Amino acid sequence: MKILYMHHAERNIELNHNDPDLRQLEDITLDGIKEAEMLAEKIKYRKITSIITSPYLRCTHTAEIINKNLNIEIIYDDRLNEFKRGESKSEFLKRNISALDDIVKKYDNDSEVIVITSGVNLTAFICYFYKINPTNDTPFVQAGAISPIFFEYNKN
Repeated sequence: MKILYMHHAERNIELNHNDPDLRQLEDITLDGIKEAEMLAEKIKYRKITSIITSPYLRCTHTAEIINKNLNIEIIYDDRLNEFKRGESKSEFLKRNISALDDIVKKYDNDSEVIVITSGVNLTAFICYFYKINPTNDTPFVQAGAISPIFFEYNKN
């Protein structure tokens, strides 16, 4: 199976909320909308099975734009959100890895899914696919806005 990790489109950093409860309400910019539309055009002929996204507004808005050409199911998963209040780095990564594990279990080898989340979540993808045990010392890897990265997984 293929999982296309995608950082949401450019977000409105003018708001720049430090409160995790408010950060989920930040939307994408006009440039972010254009970025998502360009990527949607590039992937419209791929055989995408599902789009799985964090429920954060910037992620769902990106998913909706990409889905205009695909017209497939969008699944919302809270485990793909950024840090929760009081959550350690290890807990955050394990929560994301749990979501990835369920995705891999749900879809077959011929499936191709898009997972839209935030840049900081890329570390969980790397830990999952390279079988790295996440700890509080695991360094974070960031991804730029709307940067698609393919991960392949063979269940055999």
